[in-house]
Amino acid sequence: MKQIIFYIFLLLVFILFTNCEKTKKIDGFTDEEFINFISSDNYKESIFRIDSLAKNGVNSTHRTGLLYLEKGSILGSLEKDLEAKGSLTKALMLFEKEDNKLYIAKTNMLLSDSNAFLSNLDIARNQINVALEIFRELNDKKGEAKALNSLAHIEYLNFKFDKSIEYVIDAAAIQEELKDTATLSASYNNIGYIFEQIKDFTNAKSYYKKAMQLNIDIERLNSHPLRNLGYVSLLENDLIKSKSLYLQALKIEEKAGVLANQKDIYDLLLELSIKDMNFNNASLYVKKRDSLNELITEFENTEKIKLIQNQYNLITKESELKQEKKDNQKNKIILGILVGLLSLLGLSLYQRNKNTKLRLDQEKLLLEQKMLRTQMNPHFIFNALTAIQNTIFENDPLKSSTYLSRFAKLIRQNFEFVSKKEIYLEEDLDALKNYIATQQLRFKNKFDYEINLDNDVNASLIRIPPMLLQPFVENAIEHGLKPKKEKGMLKINISKQDSLVKFEVIDNGIGYNKDENVKDREHAIDIFLKRLKLRNQGEEKLFSIQSLNEQIGTKVIMLLNLH
Repeated sequence: MKQIIFYIFLLLVFILFTNCEKTKKIDGFTDEEFINFISSDNYKESIFRIDSLAKNGVNSTHRTGLLYLEKGSILGSLEKDLEAKGSLTKALMLFEKEDNKLYIAKTNMLLSDSNAFLSNLDIARNQINVALEIFRELNDKKGEAKALNSLAHIEYLNFKFDKSIEYVIDAAAIQEELKDTATLSASYNNIGYIFEQIKDFTNAKSYYKKAMQLNIDIERLNSHPLRNLGYVSLLENDLIKSKSLYLQALKIEEKAGVLANQKDIYDLLLELSIKDMNFNNASLYVKKRDSLNELITEFENTEKIKLIQNQYNLITKESELKQEKKDNQKNKIILGILVGLLSLLGLSLYQRNKNTKLRLDQEKLLLEQKMLRTQMNPHFIFNALTAIQNTIFENDPLKSSTYLSRFAKLIRQNFEFVSKKEIYLEEDLDALKNYIATQQLRFKNKFDYEINLDNDVNASLIRIPPMLLQPFVENAIEHGLKPKKEKGMLKINISKQDSLVKFEVIDNGIGYNKDENVKDREHAIDIFLKRLKLRNQGEEKLFSIQSLNEQIGTKVIMLLNLH
């Protein structure tokens, strides 16, 4: 027994020493080495590592900022822009606290990308201008050129093509000065594309040719300028020239081995052959394209298998990452409690068994929460698709495309939310807007709605259980506003009340009738109350449904404790 205690003592000393050494190693990294340390080919593993270090393993403001910056960059690349904004906002606050101008500029650039994706163009433009001013102050020419290209993209999205061209030309001038040929080629291609959109084909072709020549000079396998030239020739009805350019582009993509680009080129060659009435070539291009489709499908299946393998590897590595998290914690009192720890060895075995039982109970609760969060009504999905199909029959492709895109985003959000315990309020409201807009299409704008958010409620920082309001919004539409003869109104009010956030769902429908659809409503309310009980904060006692007045509406009130 004494030997066992002695070996345990040596093991604990070794753990403490190893922990200190690893901490010194991390603290000694340069910024670039630190980013490489936390990064991984598997984005889930990277985020796990970042969250672990942010909570326990990094003691400087700057390094914590780098963690949030890298996490925001990863989320942005995955098009999770609302989550990316939350992480990048935290990074920006930390860099501003230490007055690190370079990283303030870099963070603003990433924030502008997320806001541009979310159509917040004015906010995105302001953030780019902040970054541009800093890059110029620091004489960072590469950063300045990148900011100018981003401004050009914003103005392009605003249909201000002249301003967009001006910014890209300014960026290209800096890239010429830096002899940054690869980036300059992309800028020339972008300028040509903007000229193409305003039907100035002469200038478009000129810049496409410049980009093409730069790619040749640096032996870069990039066919975009050639393909763009081919498309302009197609628009000018010069089918021979267009075909020649596409065939040149095809050779480049065959060397590069990019199957998707080869398929796109064959699609365009097929279109040219049909226009030229050359059906022999058309048949050949169809075969080539179909062959590439098979290769692409085979490649995608291989990638899916790799993804499954990566997921399996991630599970096996989680224990190692958790251990790494522990290693990064500075436990300065471990030696002081060694004697007490050894004397309580028997008690720890009992406690370990107890903790195992608690962990299993917690996992059971989490699984129950996930089941409760799966709420998308299949009848709603069928009816929404039917409504979208009707717009297609009405021969309104823009309207059909808009609603189909919104509906697809809603379904994707529902799938993403099922796996999460909490999401940002901003994300939940975005999904709710997509849901209400789809219902408006379905019921042909039978009702209007508004979402009122008090100024002291920061939707980008507050986290709530996902899809919390959706069942009551659905009830308001289906049971309150749908039967109403005249046009209805749905209001969602969100405000602060002491340490709570108050949510109100109000409709001016036919009123709350307890005898109608009682089973469906009570089931939805029961699920909602179970979700609140699982949070174990007594919030289920703060929930109420009120009739506003006889036959003229219903109000649902809920309050969440966010501390």
